[in-house]
Amino acid sequence: MKQNFTIRPFDYSDFDYEAAVKLMNQIWPDDPSTVETWKEGDKGHDPDDFKLRFIGEIKQENTTQIVAVASINEWSKRPGKFSLDLDIDPAFEGQGFDEALYNHLVKVVEDKNPVKLKMWIREDKTHRIELFQQKGFKESLRSLNSELDLLSFEFAPFAKYVDKATAAGIEIISLEELQTRDSDWMQKLYDLEMTIASGIRYAEAFTPMGLEEFAKEFKQTNFRADAWFIALDGNDYVGTCSIYTEEVLEDKLSQSFTGVLPSHRRRGIGTAIKLKSIAFAKAIGAKVLETSNEENNPMYTLNIKLGFKPAPAWLHFQKFCKEPAT
Repeated sequence: MKQNFTIRPFDYSDFDYEAAVKLMNQIWPDDPSTVETWKEGDKGHDPDDFKLRFIGEIKQENTTQIVAVASINEWSKRPGKFSLDLDIDPAFEGQGFDEALYNHLVKVVEDKNPVKLKMWIREDKTHRIELFQQKGFKESLRSLNSELDLLSFEFAPFAKYVDKATAAGIEIISLEELQTRDSDWMQKLYDLEMTIASGIRYAEAFTPMGLEEFAKEFKQTNFRADAWFIALDGNDYVGTCSIYTEEVLEDKLSQSFTGVLPSHRRRGIGTAIKLKSIAFAKAIGAKVLETSNEENNPMYTLNIKLGFKPAPAWLHFQKFCKEPAT
């Protein structure tokens, strides 16, 4: 590793925000962010939750170049579990900077009695995967990404699924409309999503969020009530599918959570609600709809059937600093 590489705390100045966001947008051009979004996220961070961010710099005679951004935070209410993130300018990959950042993050929390470390790495970041495997991390979950070309999508081949759901008495409406029809919409939607989420495989055992935390979803800058669809069986909420706008890319949308209650599966509801969201995305002029699923989630198979194309997956790696309790 070059000796002029140094690591310092992120100072939350406009300069650091602008430099960090610029670097991250260079590293991840398909998922750009903004300074405002970073600041909004930091403002909403619970001060009781441990989180530190760092800047990696190369210092030369008269210049300082920011080449890396890294962070570590305690991601569970159970002490000792930490999530790591580190991103490096591709021009400086393979020079030992990632290992230096990793060692720095681990040292920061060594007095906090770490039990477990975790990190997400995209599958094409092979150098970083090799590093973390050398450090004792093991892959524990794959999140399969996929994208749909909305300009070429045709609804006709899938019309039968909408007909099937309609024949079964299922109505699909937007959250925007639902809010005008049901004063108890938030509690019911919360119950629906937590029930569905409890049956999905995650990197960790599922722990339902509280209703207050769930309510924060509707205050995010990229939230749209007209882009969240709910399947109703009479007055019962039985399916959900939400879309969020991207921060910078106006022609790209993200499909977040899609699911149907176990009691209502195999009725075409999942496909019908997906088609509703695709129609919305096309109507507002989006060109691409992206989503992700745990590799064994049947929703991924549905996405592929609808024409979504696989994109690089994200891999979850974890390392136990101590043997897990039995």
